[in-house]
Amino acid sequence: MKFYPVKVLSFLFISFLFIPSFSYSASLSLNKIGSLDLGGNNYTEWWYTGENPIFYGSASPNSEVSVKIGDGTYKVNSDSQGSWSYPAQILKGDYQILITQGNESITFTLHLGQNLPANTSSPTEESTVPATGSNQIVSMAMGVGVLLLATYFYISGDPRRRSVFEAKMLKED
Repeated sequence: MKFYPVKVLSFLFISFLFIPSFSYSASLSLNKIGSLDLGGNNYTEWWYTGENPIFYGSASPNSEVSVKIGDGTYKVNSDSQGSWSYPAQILKGDYQILITQGNESITFTLHLGQNLPANTSSPTEESTVPATGSNQIVSMAMGVGVLLLATYFYISGDPRRRSVFEAKMLKED
């Protein structure tokens, strides 16, 4: 049985075009603190005027999420959709919060029962979630380009292979 690298590479290239798009981003996120919608942002500090907030987030489905508030660590499980929540029993004050799932983490300071200070300009964003989107498309395009270039050098590097390739490509029915 003969091996035809051009046919295999062509099949792989065409199959990549029909693969549904995947996002290889982190799965842990904090969506809300009480009624405060975080809008997908990860800041180093959050202000919440109420007390005893409920943390709402998402993680990998059916996984364990740890919520560390100050010195206490509490565990919750995400549901089959990946949603989780933790009702924190904390009063006014400043708290260091660390939320983890596997090797992913979100950390911030929560200023509870306090208004945003008047002298605070826009907060600085610090994201622990890698940026995703077009970088996967570029990476896949470059990978396909490298495969095509390797195929070209493989075929053109040997006169016998090149003549077989040309004969098959130029063959008329």
